[in-house]
Amino acid sequence: MLFWGIHHKLLFALFMIIDCLMIYLIFNFTMTNVLADPLDKEDFENALNTAPRGLDIDSPAFKLGTFDGNEARVLRRNDDPNDRSGVLNVTSNTNQIGAIWSNFAADNYFDMDKTQTLSMWLYFGRPFGKDPLEVGDGMSFVLQNDPREYGAISTYDGKPAVGETLGVWGADFDNILHDGSFVTSKDIAKTAIQNSWALEFDTFINQLKMYTQINGKGVSFDMDKQGQHMGNSYPGDPSTYRPENSADVGSNGQRKQYFVLNHGEGFQFMKLTNHDWNHMTVKWDPSTKELTYWLYDKNLDGTSVGTIYTKTIKLNLDEFNFKTSDHRLHWGFTGTTGQFTENNLIVFESIPSFINAESHVTIDNLTSNKPVNAGDSVRPGDALDFNYQLSYTSGTKDWKDILANLNLPKQVTFSSGDIIYDDGLEPEHINASELNNGNLQHVLKESLNSTHPNAKIILHTIVNSVKTDTFVGKQHASFKSDNFIIDDDTPNFKIAVDSLMISTDPSGTITYPNMDTISDNVLIDGSVWYGAGYGINYNNITVDSSLNDEQNDTIKCTQKDIQTAGFNLNIPKDKLHKGTNILKVQAVSTVTNNGVTVVLKSKELQIDIEVGGSLKFGDVSKNVAFKSVNEGYNNQIVPRQDGWKVEVIDGRSSESSWTLQAEASRLINPDSKEELNGEMVYKDNSGKLLTLTNPTNIYTNTKDTDSSQTIDVVKSWNNNVGIFLRLNHSNSSGQYSGKITWSLLDGIQNV
Repeated sequence: MLFWGIHHKLLFALFMIIDCLMIYLIFNFTMTNVLADPLDKEDFENALNTAPRGLDIDSPAFKLGTFDGNEARVLRRNDDPNDRSGVLNVTSNTNQIGAIWSNFAADNYFDMDKTQTLSMWLYFGRPFGKDPLEVGDGMSFVLQNDPREYGAISTYDGKPAVGETLGVWGADFDNILHDGSFVTSKDIAKTAIQNSWALEFDTFINQLKMYTQINGKGVSFDMDKQGQHMGNSYPGDPSTYRPENSADVGSNGQRKQYFVLNHGEGFQFMKLTNHDWNHMTVKWDPSTKELTYWLYDKNLDGTSVGTIYTKTIKLNLDEFNFKTSDHRLHWGFTGTTGQFTENNLIVFESIPSFINAESHVTIDNLTSNKPVNAGDSVRPGDALDFNYQLSYTSGTKDWKDILANLNLPKQVTFSSGDIIYDDGLEPEHINASELNNGNLQHVLKESLNSTHPNAKIILHTIVNSVKTDTFVGKQHASFKSDNFIIDDDTPNFKIAVDSLMISTDPSGTITYPNMDTISDNVLIDGSVWYGAGYGINYNNITVDSSLNDEQNDTIKCTQKDIQTAGFNLNIPKDKLHKGTNILKVQAVSTVTNNGVTVVLKSKELQIDIEVGGSLKFGDVSKNVAFKSVNEGYNNQIVPRQDGWKVEVIDGRSSESSWTLQAEASRLINPDSKEELNGEMVYKDNSGKLLTLTNPTNIYTNTKDTDSSQTIDVVKSWNNNVGIFLRLNHSNSSGQYSGKITWSLLDGIQNV
């Protein structure tokens, strides 16, 4: 019993020791992962508060470097639970080193055998202190095949090397070996990340070369550079490091050795520490073995900008020391600080192995049947389609939950939109109500992938009226999800107006029920101006007019303001007759300059003065559509979209009758020139389908009042009555267009 008790006590003591040890280990792990607070807290808060949306990187897709002392950490952009944007903080205090790498286990890699595109935002902080040079040291974008994988980092004496290494270059910390000989370029290269290529963003210039300045801390890599700079090279290649001797000798009469970094092609005199986010795009072309990068190529709002900071670099794949046919690399970022600090942060927008996708934005002028390229002109009233083509090119994951954030110019009116997917996916309709202050946000219902790679968003608009030639700038479009973000812009264009412009008030149609309601004169107030917006001299402007083809006297103008001349036109009541009176008005400008006389004429305006008794069309929709379908099938009836309107105005006396006829053309795909296997038909109240290949009666009316009557025929239609699209078989995907000709006949026609 005594032995059992002693044994029991010994076990208890052993358990106590193990428990204490476990507590110590847990405590020690926690302590080593508590990172130093940012030294420049104000700048750090600015970085997080202004960070753009990015990918969720607090996931298996990335791994923080596994070496001791890695100061990198992943933060959330904000506290919004619906915003998964991650921000990588590489460094934020002095004497720090950090790294993050793509995780092969999560299919995140840079495949040198495939086209790859990377998009990201970089933040380099600002000078912290009075001296604008007190920053350090920068970051590097790295492709690597280092045997250490996630533990890859610059080292010295087996420990991570901060300062000018930027976490990727070799460590020029000790120039003399134990046997007294100078270290070699090969010795320096061994301390770098092996089998790698790096693009550096160096914010602290290291240019010390005097004997007493070369202190074994790495101070001379940038002897051939001026100011903050970019460069690229192969960190593990000895040719990247060039040995030099100090500019003077010490008291012993000897010189010290230092190394200069071979920066390759790059830029200098840069302002990287600009207290702002800076966008970079990287593209790899395996066919040419060329990598191209663009820095400062987007504004923070996502709009693209031209940049001079772009280079195309021919990479030597032998430097990566591939042992097999697998040419995938880890990609990521390293960064360091030394005696000075800066906030180095990154937001990622794409992971090439996950998703590679493209966007292409165009504008089609349906009125002129021509594309609108940058700088082209359109006219008021033109029908413009804004087209956004999304194409999934490769990847291991679906591009899903895509938020399309589209800006439209205020000079157009949006009516509706459609999203057309590949065969097999149901199209979507976008309502006009989704536009808010010129911005439309719509989450695509379908995901894009290798099976269904394409989606085309089409926004239907009409160009608004403008007084003068108007420049319409490019409009931003972004397509964002938690796993891929891409931006694009529409082409800019000009709304062109006539050289000489004219307007009247009232305009269009003036309606009087009968002669008794007309005053002695019908008064027309008019304005004339130059389309280019130039100043105007009223003495050079006259107005010609005619009523019912009878010419009126020419009118002289008066001055309204510096850019506008005015005129008044009085139409005597006794010159009007019952029915439609047609008034035509045109302005003429005569200008003599240097002996040369130029005559400009405005567009001829027509004003219809209706006096109790005319029959005519009112508001008739110029652009109408049917709902989208998926291929279609034989005898499928496709309903109309909203937006149809066919008004008839009858100002005649009671018991007058009229008949509306419709004739429809075939529907053609303007891209493929393919004819739709179907036709437009009219379905009457009895359910009978009438073909519209010839003029067909679809509505009749007899007045029961002497007052002017306006009827919108479409209001008599419903889900079972009206014009529909009948499909005769399945069809190829695409957008088909045709024409409906409306005819208004006096009286009721025999069927």
